[in-house]
Amino acid sequence: MSSTASSQLEYPPVTSSAKRAALLIGSLPFASDEECMKRAFDLLGPVLFCLPDGEVGEKTPEFPKGNRIAWVVYALEKLTQDKSSWKLLKEPIRGTDGMAVDYNSFQKLKPLHSPTQMPQHVRLGYDDFFRLNYPIFSQLRKQHNLPHLKFQVGVPTGFAMGFVFASPITWLRYTYAFNTVIAREINAILLEAGQDVVIQLEVPPELYAAYKLPTPLMSLALLPIQDLLKKINPGAQIGIHLCLGDFHNEALVHPKTLHKMVAFSNQLVQKWPTQHTLTYVHYPFAEGQIPPSVDANYYAPLKDITLPQGTRFVAGFVHEKRTLAENRQILSAVEAAYGQTVDVACSCGLGRRTPGIATQLMTLLAQLTQA
Repeated sequence: MSSTASSQLEYPPVTSSAKRAALLIGSLPFASDEECMKRAFDLLGPVLFCLPDGEVGEKTPEFPKGNRIAWVVYALEKLTQDKSSWKLLKEPIRGTDGMAVDYNSFQKLKPLHSPTQMPQHVRLGYDDFFRLNYPIFSQLRKQHNLPHLKFQVGVPTGFAMGFVFASPITWLRYTYAFNTVIAREINAILLEAGQDVVIQLEVPPELYAAYKLPTPLMSLALLPIQDLLKKINPGAQIGIHLCLGDFHNEALVHPKTLHKMVAFSNQLVQKWPTQHTLTYVHYPFAEGQIPPSVDANYYAPLKDITLPQGTRFVAGFVHEKRTLAENRQILSAVEAAYGQTVDVACSCGLGRRTPGIATQLMTLLAQLTQA
């Protein structure tokens, strides 16, 4: 961040009178999950409507920054460790953080059970992390006197698990089986926390597929999401994190326009199951290290977004390569196009940033809620 941007970060503390809310997408680069939540409460508490646990997980010699910092990679590593259910066909090319160095360097696995049998043998453990961190969240929420703040749990769909398969056919065959596993763990969380938790579905491969498919076939990219939603017990509060991909701060999708993203989310809303509440839809406008456009015309397609009444639109644009003034300029362009006040976020989780940059971004988020 430039010295100009850094100097603009000196503002009064956040108050609960902000007219916008902020959303943290998931991962944060601090020492532990507890430390992530403490930082979030201190920097953003009054302007958050839900809070993730920071997704650090366990720090080990193999994963010195934590085994959860890279989204679905945590789940892929769980499979790799299970030699009774998966055969390793190709070793990953790992970086210093233990994760694969890029999208083309993931390990490749062969399933040793059929799609029908596989859910009986696979456990990803998203509910275990919930049980570990929800009590800490509840205690911090009480300390900060924010009784309406909800706990946020981010999960992939089964489609994202396909990165470990060498064959696209195998990928598709096992997508719904993985949805069964993920839904089982979501339902366990809902059984314990009910309306006190928001489940964030993270859908970069679906959005990628939507951009690759011809427009008449784009609804095919919704199928994994719809299948997972059907398997989640009724009454869930769901947030949708549209994601361009942010693995090592590199995007998977590079959209020239926002028209397909709008069409994709509108189709999702049109087919949304009545048994669940769509709490928010998050749109990403930055592409990893590439900052969002300052051209107001780029955001014009947002005028066509349709959301249910009460669903939050969260604009994911806040970026360290844009000054506070530029971030405000983008916010104005988004709200002018969308036609009403929006909530603010970064484009993805901050676990791949340094602690210093993550703190700067959280400070920017806080100030933009009061712009």
